[in-house]
Amino acid sequence: MTFGAAAVIVLVAVALIIWPVQIAAKLVGARHSGLLRCLLALIVSNVLHGIGLTVPVAGSLVAFLLSAVAFAVLLGTGFLRAIVLAVLQMVLFFVVAAAIAVFFGGALGIAVLSGAGA
Repeated sequence: MTFGAAAVIVLVAVALIIWPVQIAAKLVGARHSGLLRCLLALIVSNVLHGIGLTVPVAGSLVAFLLSAVAFAVLLGTGFLRAIVLAVLQMVLFFVVAAAIAVFFGGALGIAVLSGAGA
């Protein structure tokens, strides 16, 4: 694989990760839903999520709430809307991931059935 092809794959992957956040931000009425703000919100949200997971008993809940705080602060929305944004972002991400899996899984299945994989 050439450097150019790898760069395109990375850019597409980043776009597919940011896109659900942008859609969710627009749906909840966040003040900021631009590409760089959503990328920054995702990075900070993931860092805070990792920190929250270190809490012994309620780590998952703490991690989710910290992620919502990151979305609220960086995308300019209230905390309750940020919780909705975090849930919508997860749902949209899984929809996009499932669509990609079906597309590539279907393409792989067709290639194997047609004998192109041999």
